[in-house]
Amino acid sequence: MGIGLVLSGGGSKGAAHIGVIKAFKEENISIDYISGTSSGSIIASLYALGYSPEEMKSIFLKYCKNITDIDRLIPIKILNCFFSDKLCIKGICKGKSLEKIMSIYCEKKKIINISDIKIPIVAIPTVDVKTGEIVYFLNRKIQNKYQKENVNLYDDNPTYYYNENIASIVRASCSLPAIYPPKKIKGHMLVDGGIRLNTPVSILRKMGAKNIVAVTFDSNKHRVTECNNIISITMQAFDVMCHQINQDQLDSANILIRPKLEDASLLGCDKINEYIESGYNETKKKISVIKKLC
Repeated sequence: MGIGLVLSGGGSKGAAHIGVIKAFKEENISIDYISGTSSGSIIASLYALGYSPEEMKSIFLKYCKNITDIDRLIPIKILNCFFSDKLCIKGICKGKSLEKIMSIYCEKKKIINISDIKIPIVAIPTVDVKTGEIVYFLNRKIQNKYQKENVNLYDDNPTYYYNENIASIVRASCSLPAIYPPKKIKGHMLVDGGIRLNTPVSILRKMGAKNIVAVTFDSNKHRVTECNNIISITMQAFDVMCHQINQDQLDSANILIRPKLEDASLLGCDKINEYIESGYNETKKKISVIKKLC
């Protein structure tokens, strides 16, 4: 029996997930279920598309800097707000580059929609910023006893979709507020799933996974001495928010892998190899325990 692998969000730290999968491959550990939030959704999707850890590393190194497609019209938009009293800035990056890159690699495998993925079972969470509900994108239907007609604010009964464009899904799950604008899908205004579910363990349990390994970056918390720009402030606020709400998910995993990533930045590209190596090394330390789950 294979296991479920859960990949947390964490910006460029998500490269560590490549090292985790590399260690699994070397040990012939089958991944039958995989979920990922934000940067974790990128790796989960690339794995499900059939890309090897070496190919994923090449993709990250090649495109890391291109993902941050800064909206160069922001100064003009700020200036316009003085005349219209409307600030029409939804994020400092446009997000189109990430979606385009994912589309390229989906097309190479001739797999466009999440329903086209047969193995492994895949789950990617996002959050509707208008209602606060979790919106999941899955490649296998699950029993849902709740029949929604109207969504209440902060609804704890998720919405599920099974046949959406993979590149759009990843773009939505990576839409960290203030960095990327929300992604509109099926009437939802979707942002980073980490707002409510940064380590999506529970959805894999619901989809049938018995044994789950979760990769988390929660051990990298440290006292912040400076928050002096929009990115550092946003990320620190995001970490504070996620810390407690993510604990239940971590507690329900069988095994936790915590890559050691000191001084990791949100969108930095200079330590990709270091992050991958850390993910690999920390997984190798727990291989004997992980194998007992298989």
